[in-house]
Amino acid sequence: MALLGLTTYRQDNNIKSTVLLLLFPLLLLTLLGAIFGLAGAFAGSRELFYSFNLEPVLGTGTPLDLALSAIYSYWPIILGIAAVWVLIGYFFNDWIIHRATGAQAVTRAEQPELYNLVENLCISRGLTVPKLYIVDTDAMNAYASGIDERSYAITVTSGLLSVLNKDELEAVLAHELTHIMERDTRVLIVTIVFVGMISFLTQLLWRSIRVSVFMGGRRRGRDGGAVMIFLLIAAVASFVGYLLALVLRFAISRRREYQADAGSVDLTKNPDALISALLKISQNPDVPHVSSEVRQMFIETPPSSFALAQMFDTHPPIAKRIAVLEQLGGHAPDALPAAAPAIDAPVSTAPHAKGPWG
Repeated sequence: MALLGLTTYRQDNNIKSTVLLLLFPLLLLTLLGAIFGLAGAFAGSRELFYSFNLEPVLGTGTPLDLALSAIYSYWPIILGIAAVWVLIGYFFNDWIIHRATGAQAVTRAEQPELYNLVENLCISRGLTVPKLYIVDTDAMNAYASGIDERSYAITVTSGLLSVLNKDELEAVLAHELTHIMERDTRVLIVTIVFVGMISFLTQLLWRSIRVSVFMGGRRRGRDGGAVMIFLLIAAVASFVGYLLALVLRFAISRRREYQADAGSVDLTKNPDALISALLKISQNPDVPHVSSEVRQMFIETPPSSFALAQMFDTHPPIAKRIAVLEQLGGHAPDALPAAAPAIDAPVSTAPHAKGPWG
């Protein structure tokens, strides 16, 4: 497994971000065409031309003609939705992510030691210090976010601060800083926008199609069986589009954790600290109030209970990550020491905030 070569990896991430942005409207238009094409094949193309007031592109009245006609008629709306969604993601990604996790910004005066650890790592690479946030939860986890220096941030949980010692915390912060350096956060923000867009559009299509078909059927007395077939096809096509987005997201997520682990070792020269930190985090990583859309950004997520579902896990198993770190010179401890925390964790009674995906 080639873990280093981080410059090439960063370039790949920049390309992925651009390609994903270009694929957004194409996937949405393809999904729209698939819904109409399948519906035309099972529910009758000619009736659907009339129901949605579509002008045939090919003039054949076939399901393919229906699909192309729908794309031709609705492409301005689809591109407009995609553009607005991307702009929202660009300007408000930090607010959306931190609201979804319930993270609260902390200042240098409030967390001087935490800032010092991050600042020392940034100085070693000539980086601007990202913003720091804390999520008030007993769970142990962390994530990096942002698409540029305006929004780059590292977030840790109060549980993490309470359990990890200074070296372990530094290793985790270096892991998250690597995500920022290698543009992983940018790709992940784009994929979160991607999945959110697919989900939003399919729900919008489902509701509008259901209303149009049912109301049109009542006015013209069409067979209810055709209506149900059409709705079923729309649901299946929407699910397929959403599943494709999820598979793409999962494929991006797995390798990035190995890369960030390697980057942490490169920054701290202390693979043992990261191994110890990962073992501690794995004991209580779950932050249940955060949705799966955002949880993929964490340093660790609990593995799926079923073997088949594990192929869709966003993170590789801790055991595999530790095995790779051992190849980089690390040694897994025989037992985890009950080390004192590096930083006194903040105590808060405020309820966890939930965002648009929570």
